[in-house]
Amino acid sequence: MKRIVIGLIVAIVLLVAVDFAAASAAEYQVSAKMREQLALPDDPAVKINGFPFLTQAFAGDYSRVDVEANYLAIGKMENLGIRTQLFHVRVPFSQVISGSVRSIRVDNAEGTVRIMKDDLMRQMSQVTPITKLTVSPVDDGALDAALADSGKATPGSSVTGINPDSAVRLGGVVSFLGQKMNVQVIAVLNLAGNQIQITPRDIRIGSGAEAAQLPQLVQTQLRKLFTVKVDPGVLPFSVTPTRLRAVPDALEISGVAHDVVLGSPTQPTTSTSNN
Repeated sequence: MKRIVIGLIVAIVLLVAVDFAAASAAEYQVSAKMREQLALPDDPAVKINGFPFLTQAFAGDYSRVDVEANYLAIGKMENLGIRTQLFHVRVPFSQVISGSVRSIRVDNAEGTVRIMKDDLMRQMSQVTPITKLTVSPVDDGALDAALADSGKATPGSSVTGINPDSAVRLGGVVSFLGQKMNVQVIAVLNLAGNQIQITPRDIRIGSGAEAAQLPQLVQTQLRKLFTVKVDPGVLPFSVTPTRLRAVPDALEISGVAHDVVLGSPTQPTTSTSNN
């Protein structure tokens, strides 16, 4: 009996080892195709979810595959992050084993590009140099507080009608006329085609009391500084952007694609769909 138990344990360990080895081989194949498809400088990190792996491999249908790449330099951006979730990734098992994957079909894909605050700061500094930029989401409480304290914002500021899901709080240090100002802004985010439009709605200086006393020229310059259009480049699989939001230290733009084909130029082109 003891030998049987030991034998079962050894068999299970071997099966698990084989399972993980097969998963690693498949992840490498997907990573190589993703690098080719997205024109990345290095292979992205790939994780095939679900256990056991072999049951998915034999079926040639992987329920969910996560792909992530960071610190990418694309266009004017120097620190982009790309995250993609692939649902029902279809790869013939024979091609995975032989290492000769020619094409990968994906039923659905969700692609996201993350624009870090350093890239945003470089974009904004084209108008007036800004340092120590902060980026954070906005909730209903922050909007209510800004509305109640509206007398301490620059003239023309208003948070009325802002949806917190499409808003961002920006902060930074700006120099005007030899003086450094700590500026806090609540801005609205909009998608303009494939680009991100940032429009300031509420501007405060320092503690806020002196904001309304700023000269009109300074107020105008501050609004120009925080009025920015950002081009994040092409989303994974060229999906149409459908969602834009602020997260801590970054902005995220994302979309959805269906019936994606990787690595086979002779196949039909990728179709896109809005959320």
